Amino acid sequence: MEGSGVKIGRICDTLLTTTPQICIERARLVTDSYRKHEDKPAILRRANALRNVLMNMSIYMLDGELIVGNQASKPRSAPIFPEYSIDWIREEIDDFPRRKADVFLVDDEDREELLEEILLYWEGKTVYDRALAIMPEMAKKVQEISVISGLGNITSGDGHIIVDFPLVINKGLKSIIDRVNERIANLDLSSHTAIKERIFLDAVKVVLEAAIAFAERYANETERLARMEDNPSRKEELLEIARICRKVPAYPSETFYEDIPAIWFIQVINQIESNGHSFSLGRLDQYLYPLV
Repeated sequence: MEGSGVKIGRICDTLLTTTPQICIERARLVTDSYRKHEDKPAILRRANALRNVLMNMSIYMLDGELIVGNQASKPRSAPIFPEYSIDWIREEIDDFPRRKADVFLVDDEDREELLEEILLYWEGKTVYDRALAIMPEMAKKVQEISVISGLGNITSGDGHIIVDFPLVINKGLKSIIDRVNERIANLDLSSHTAIKERIFLDAVKVVLEAAIAFAERYANETERLARMEDNPSRKEELLEIARICRKVPAYPSETFYEDIPAIWFIQVINQIESNGHSFSLGRLDQYLYPLV
């Protein structure tokens, strides 16, 4: 049986020898969803965009990997978030492969699709565009000369967040869906506030169901790989991964080995959704301790 140290070393070698590249898959799926749901409230458009990504993005497993969940279509690939800002992409995309630091390769076909199709949809519709539209002229001038700058807050997702990981591992996402359904059933839709709440609850349900389906996609993939695996030890690992992906984050985890994938799925989905900075795992030592 291959030791965990050997597996980790092989995965590290793969990552360290892979040159980062741009992945436009998320940008394509988000844009397609926004086009399809233009008649819906903003929160539902965003929820459905995340659902479209989680249901259709490429998934994969590295050789020997035990914890699954990828953010882009290939290892060390960087997804694009056009809904926040597109000007910088146009200005810098040709420099990505040539700059001295943080080199990212750009496929020619991806570059063409990104510049000539995807970004065209987002002209005048990004978060940055909307922020500029309501920004006082003085604030614009101050930002232009770099006296102060809010670019980090209006060209990327929310950050400095710790989500409720203990809720996920102790209760599971299906328990939250049950609470949402109960809340929906008790709403008085004759109230305008209840109508707004219904839209929010519908969005919550879309996202939670998509997160569960995302994990189930990995369960299906690992079962497929297990059927083709000749190594009995690896086959057993793959089947165990599939079992866990069918359980978490939908249901409570009961072991340390179930805790980790549940937490990782939520962490990856957070990044796929909003590209926020500093998504923290919080006090892992405290909420994982009971099952260590």
